[in-house]
Amino acid sequence: MGQGQSKSELLYQQVSYGNSEGIKTLHREGAGLEWMDREGKTPLIVACMNPELCNVAKTLIELGANVNAYRPGRHAGTPLHHAAKRGLESIVKLLLASGANPLVLNDDCRTALEVARAKGHSNVVRAIESHLCLFSGWLREFHGPGFLEVVAPQLVSRKVWVAVLPVGSRNLTRPYKLELAVYSSLQKHNHGQLFLCGKPIWKNQSFTSLIRR
Repeated sequence: MGQGQSKSELLYQQVSYGNSEGIKTLHREGAGLEWMDREGKTPLIVACMNPELCNVAKTLIELGANVNAYRPGRHAGTPLHHAAKRGLESIVKLLLASGANPLVLNDDCRTALEVARAKGHSNVVRAIESHLCLFSGWLREFHGPGFLEVVAPQLVSRKVWVAVLPVGSRNLTRPYKLELAVYSSLQKHNHGQLFLCGKPIWKNQSFTSLIRR
């Protein structure tokens, strides 16, 4: 152990090395899991910023690390924010399955879902939306002259994928607003999985509509 280093700081250092066994040993010896560096990163946040450290993140969570630990400041957020920003789908799913709150806002007033949307990580967007959504499925959207809906509905309609989602808020005492995400299409990934495509356009504040073309 280096001069002046605590066991908790040493455990933090083992994260970057991918040393899960070292982390377990230090934790058994009394090392804490929430030590923060000068930038406010906990061991779990560090693990959730690196695609090679998913197993380390899992180890930390199993040992009791706080999945909602918050890093303040310019690069703010929870472990979920950091994983979503980098498009780390496996880590995002691990965090959600372990109780991470996807409605927490960072210092920019964005949820992890909004961070993933801004970065264009469709796989992460789908993972978080699937976890959050109150409803999702195919609907038929009508457009064009109203009389055509009766005589030739196939000419003025298209199938769209929609999801109804709660929206994060600073005021946790008030009911959540709901957001309607509308996708014009789903595309297939190389592995056969469907994912969302396109960029969002905000429509209104009371019931937000995200249109992806």
